[in-house]
Amino acid sequence: MKNTLVVVADLGCFKAYKLENNQPNRSPHLELVEVFDNPEAHGRIGDKVSDLGGRFPRGARNDGGSVMSDGERHNIELEMRRRFVRQLARRLNALAQGAEAERWLLAASKEINHQLIEELDPQIRAKIEKNVPANLTKLEQAEILRHF
Repeated sequence: MKNTLVVVADLGCFKAYKLENNQPNRSPHLELVEVFDNPEAHGRIGDKVSDLGGRFPRGARNDGGSVMSDGERHNIELEMRRRFVRQLARRLNALAQGAEAERWLLAASKEINHQLIEELDPQIRAKIEKNVPANLTKLEQAEILRHF
């Protein structure tokens, strides 16, 4: 049996497991190898970027008051998503350096699956035997195995 690493990921975290299947009378099971949680990826965007002092006036109203603008967003949500995916990929690339896995089974939420695959090193991409575009991070270990 090949040395297998099972990775489940979403935008804010990943869990890496080693697939243990070396006893003939036991069913395969997962052994947790690493957990990564990015607290910056959780929460609302407004809580992270709001700055009342940095808001710009849109112009004067007739009654002398002014309405405040939030400034320009310039796709900040998209940029943050890219940054978090790159961060996940860097962590997975580092994990691959220490792990001696011959094959990978990957499950990443469908919103980031393609981007994450693109950001991984080519050596890791070549080892991915099965890619499931689903968020399995909150499932129990036995349930994760059923998806592969």
